[in-house]
Amino acid sequence: MIGILGAYGNIGIWATRFIKAKSSQKLRIGGRNIDKVAPEIREEFADADWVKVDVSDKESIGQFITGCDCILDCTKISEKDALQMDDIASVANVPIVHLGIVGYRKGKSNAPIIYGAGSIPGLSGLIPQYLAQHFDSVEKCDFYYGGIGSFSYTAARDYMEGIFESTNHSMSYWKDGELQPFTPATTSPADVLESFLGTFKAFPYFDEESAAVVQKIGFREARFQMCLGGERTLRTLDSARLQYKQNPEKTIEEICRSTQLDCFGKSENAIFVCNIDGTANGTECQKQLIISGLAPSQLTGSVAGATVITVLEKGLPHQEFLLGETNLSNDIINKLSNIKSFSCVTKNVSDEIEGEI
Repeated sequence: MIGILGAYGNIGIWATRFIKAKSSQKLRIGGRNIDKVAPEIREEFADADWVKVDVSDKESIGQFITGCDCILDCTKISEKDALQMDDIASVANVPIVHLGIVGYRKGKSNAPIIYGAGSIPGLSGLIPQYLAQHFDSVEKCDFYYGGIGSFSYTAARDYMEGIFESTNHSMSYWKDGELQPFTPATTSPADVLESFLGTFKAFPYFDEESAAVVQKIGFREARFQMCLGGERTLRTLDSARLQYKQNPEKTIEEICRSTQLDCFGKSENAIFVCNIDGTANGTECQKQLIISGLAPSQLTGSVAGATVITVLEKGLPHQEFLLGETNLSNDIINKLSNIKSFSCVTKNVSDEIEGEI
């Protein structure tokens, strides 16, 4: 049985749909307000067990976990409650996949515990690994993420928490074994990004997932940038750093509202662009991977769902880690490729198509 907490939220619903389509296991759907779930959602998952659960109550969450083979957490969970859930699951030897990063504490566990199993972090850590397989050796990576779509509560909170996280460094990039003040790459896929996003602003960052990717693949130079558009969104983010410490809930609400207004009337879409320079078949080259075709909420939920299925198929070491630190890039991206509108294209900078999923 697969237990899903927050299965009926705007991201959780896509994760639940993915899991239902790809697994024959029975679903256990838990939440504090399951009696208020829309009838059409209850009907869509009529064959699931619907259980009222309070993630802050030790006995309640323990009862929910008991009997499950894996748990997916898509809730607005606090750090305290996440740690309690992890401890209960560890004792019960039940893997947990957390959509967000709040509560992450890298270390040993009696069960696999994955954090950041969404788009960014999550897929953002898998994509460079997926593209790097096309090289004999790698030199440089330029990574970009952009999206047209409203931020979920979890996405907005993770974004703000990441700003203040000691392992996250804004306006920095990796070069020759250390962080440097950010300088743009000599070339960029601005035209590709603008065709999806319109006018946007790039926010360079280097977080714990970025560090893991750089060390794992061995890039000499690496840049990671989040690309955001929308007049209201950018204006809100300009003041969010000061407001968040004073009133985090209000700040998160304002970010979510701004992104909703900015994407009103637009087709939602998420895009990842990854350029890697290196050597393939004895020749220096640059390859580019572009992933697009899904709204941010659907993509994020689908990554979480694919992670759960993969954990059950393969099993993972008994420890706590970020999804982007794992060796699951092929498994996750290949599962996403079965979604009709999902596009994953790899090409040379000469625009000669190497492969398309």
